[in-house]
Amino acid sequence: MDSKTPKTLESEQDLQQFVSVGDGSLQGVTIGSAPAKTHFTKWNIVAFAFVICNSWAGVAGSIQLALLQGGPATLIYSIIVSSIAYMSIAISMAELASVYPTAGGQYHFASILAPRKIKQGLSYACGLLSIFSWIAIGAAVTIIPAQQIMALVAALNPGFETKQWHVFLIYQAMALFVLLNNLFLLKRAPWTHNIGFGLTISLFLASFVALMVRASPKAPARFVWATFINYTGWSDGVCFLIGLSTSCFMYIGLDASMHIAEECKEPRKTVPMAMITAVLIGCTTAFAYTVAQLYALTDIEAIMTTTEYVPWVVIRQGLRSTALTAAFIMVSIVMAVFILNAIQETSSRLAWSFARDNGLVFSSRVARIHSTLQVPVYALFLTYGILVVCGCVFVASTTAFNALIGSSIVLQEISFLIPVALLLYRRRGEKYLPRTRYFAPPSVVGWTANVVVVVFALVTTVFFNLPPFLPTSANTMNYTCVILGIALLLGIANWFAHARKHYQGPTITFEGDDEARWAAMVAEQ
Repeated sequence: MDSKTPKTLESEQDLQQFVSVGDGSLQGVTIGSAPAKTHFTKWNIVAFAFVICNSWAGVAGSIQLALLQGGPATLIYSIIVSSIAYMSIAISMAELASVYPTAGGQYHFASILAPRKIKQGLSYACGLLSIFSWIAIGAAVTIIPAQQIMALVAALNPGFETKQWHVFLIYQAMALFVLLNNLFLLKRAPWTHNIGFGLTISLFLASFVALMVRASPKAPARFVWATFINYTGWSDGVCFLIGLSTSCFMYIGLDASMHIAEECKEPRKTVPMAMITAVLIGCTTAFAYTVAQLYALTDIEAIMTTTEYVPWVVIRQGLRSTALTAAFIMVSIVMAVFILNAIQETSSRLAWSFARDNGLVFSSRVARIHSTLQVPVYALFLTYGILVVCGCVFVASTTAFNALIGSSIVLQEISFLIPVALLLYRRRGEKYLPRTRYFAPPSVVGWTANVVVVVFALVTTVFFNLPPFLPTSANTMNYTCVILGIALLLGIANWFAHARKHYQGPTITFEGDDEARWAAMVAEQ
């Protein structure tokens, strides 16, 4: 395979920016090097960012759990709470990305902001958390079209019995198809993300209108806005906090655009805009779809007790038509392919970035960019291989697989928490957030957003590790903490096997008359 490391790509664009330092200034701060020539336009990256979150579809696929953990009221109001929290995350990450637009994202921010004595370990931990979160995200989304296909087959063929291995084979086929697409097509056709964006918005509009028009009679307003259902065994307050997991899943993958920063034009402007836009569109579409779907429900007990594929039952109730429901599911399957393309692209770039910084065993190979394909081939194979293993976990134990995908939110929120907490520790100083940055909200907005991120991440990390129902059993226990423990053990093993001696965080070079001033500031950490 003809390949080369990023350091040999002399013709590629460096990530340079103007940074104010104290009372002086410095030109040409470079963090790493781009994996390939830029090919994402502003609208490509905006489409890319929302296609992964696909907030309204996230709600559509997890409505049963939300109804059990608080009912319609929790689902409606948790969307508002989560949207405020994730807008705070978007603002916090966008500020940092407008100064340091790199594929490493959170873990690069942590390395830059952390005190010198702990920056290596803290940045390494943040990077692994981010990688593990994207592994879980990939598994969570890959299983959806597999389940949808089998649900469609079962619904249209009465008497057909779906086996677990059916879902497994489709899962593996989806993963392989997306790998091939990422290897040979996606780099040359970033506009496919625009098609995915157009498809998801079109499906949202069609389903919203259909639900409002065909739902007759509609559920009473009190049911939609004021009905609280608690089957969890917890108090109502704890039930609501646990129920936030459904609305948080709407924004899973919010950091995707950061990990493509080195491949888009004007990343200091484009990445912040993409993150903020993803939350705005996500909140609007998810809230509207949820309201329409709740007004269209006719039998909530049937949804909570069904043995069928739950989204099929929910949508069929709303649309009052098996044919329309089948059409909705078929378009959703196509939409899932676009989502998976973007997820695998993001995961591979994050793995590539971490390997570029010598954070992984066999980093020298994983960090290579194929000279012809212009993609990190080994990073793609690595993320694909892990996805295959996750599929095997599904066959072995659905409980273990559900714990894996359930950990995605917690892992990602901790990866956001670390750099934001460090930014507060640095008192949001101008050395780290220069006034000349592109995305610079008012100081009070920045401070408020940072505090909200820290508080929200700490609270949800605790409550998302609690059992969803009491009393607990082997099948209803929350095993997210076990996944976190496994991630910790893998991280420790990789640390002692490789990273302790080789990982140093992002490679930063400096040019200009104030090099000594900047170097002195870094040394003070």
